[in-house]
Parts: sequence; structure tokens; C-alpha cells
Amino acid sequence: MRNFSSLDEHKFQLSVLTDGETAFKGIEVQPYAIELPKEIELTEYQYYIQKVGFYLVHTTSWCKQLDLAIEFLSNFDYSQKKATRAEHLIYNVENYFIRLKSVHDRILQLVNAVFHLCINEANVNHGIIVSNYKVQHRPQILKAIKKVSKYLNDHEQIRHTLIHRHSLMDENLKKIELFYLNNFEHIEDEEVVQQYKYVRTEKLKRFLSDKKEEFRNINLKLSELITELFTLLNDEYVRQKKALV
Repeated sequence: MRNFSSLDEHKFQLSVLTDGETAFKGIEVQPYAIELPKEIELTEYQYYIQKVGFYLVHTTSWCKQLDLAIEFLSNFDYSQKKATRAEHLIYNVENYFIRLKSVHDRILQLVNAVFHLCINEANVNHGIIVSNYKVQHRPQILKAIKKVSKYLNDHEQIRHTLIHRHSLMDENLKKIELFYLNNFEHIEDEEVVQQYKYVRTEKLKRFLSDKKEEFRNINLKLSELITELFTLLNDEYVRQKKALV
């Protein structure tokens, strides 16, 4: 089960996509285009729908990648010799934590778009968004944003360490890394080699099982918080649309 897949069916997502199809009906855009043609002059309403849709889709896609990250823990191709099994595992575990905290950034960009604050995306941060008068005027949304932020802050130190200091310090992960450093060149007894590989494989299986369960639980709670926020943002989205029509 993928925790974030339900976001695709959320009424907020469906409403924005439907509004986008209507607002840009008759305007031809290449499927692979990364931005609208420069010659198109948007109305304020079209501009609003486009911005909300853009950041909503990117937020949802980023969240769904956290579900994929769990699957990537086990998709190592043993026929490839470019990385060891341990290196592949370490990369994907660390990548998960880096991506996890970045959900907060995506949420803030989405809130900026929904409230039509028009803050340059380079200047969007938690302090600016939660201190904005329009956002503060919607206490339920403000509370939901802070709940997402607080939940992700529990994992922020791991991300900060990975990006600015050193690799993940996980004793069990380190043991697996050491297990896979052995190339068995110095071991002549095949039975010993097979026993070693068996122990190594079992330790890897246990680690994967535990780590996947940990990540699934994190994703489940986060998806619940984001679903709650999406429901509230949908109400604000409807209010903003009415003011722009």
C-alpha cells in the first residue's frame, strides 16, 4: 500500500486539475513543455489556477516519491558491479531522509500559491508564511501547517547532518556495510563463505524489514497530516477563486 497515492483522488487535487482544463481550454501547449508559451497573456484568474496547479502537482509528486523510496531499498541489481549492495542501501536510506524534510518546503510553496500571496518562491520560508496576515486569519490552516512542520522537524537533524556534516550514523547500517566489504578472496573454505553469506543476507533482510516498517509509519502519519491540510486549503482555494472570477 502506498500512503500518498490517495492524494491523487483528493477533492482539492481533482478540483484544481478540472479548473485548469476549463481555464486553459483552447490554449495549445506541448505535453512536454515546462512552462507556458511567453506569448500567452494570462488573466489573473488563469494565473492563479496555473500557479496553484503547478505547486500542487509538484507537492503531490514529491510526496509519492517517499513511497517509492521504500521500494527502492530492495531494487538492487546484483548483475551490476557499479555499486555494492551496502552502498545502494546507504544511498537510498539517506536519500529518503533528505527528501522527507523537503516536503515542508513544497507545502510552503503551495500555501503561498493558494493564498495568492505572490511571494517570490526564492523568498518563501516557514517564518514568512506563518506570520503572513492572510494565513494567520485562517487559524485552522495555520495550525495544520505547523503540525506538518513540527512532525517533519523530528527528522530535520538527520537531514542537516547528511547535508552539512557526514553520512548517516546507524550502527546496524554500518554493520551491513562492513559485511559487504568482504570479497572472500582470503577464505578458501567454501562452507565458511556460504555461512558468512547466509548471516549477511539474514542481517540485511532484518534491516530492510525494520527500515521499511519505519518509513511506512512515517509516511502514513505524514500523509494524514497533508490530507488534513489539503482539505482546509481546498476551502481557501474556493474562496480565492470566487474573488478572482
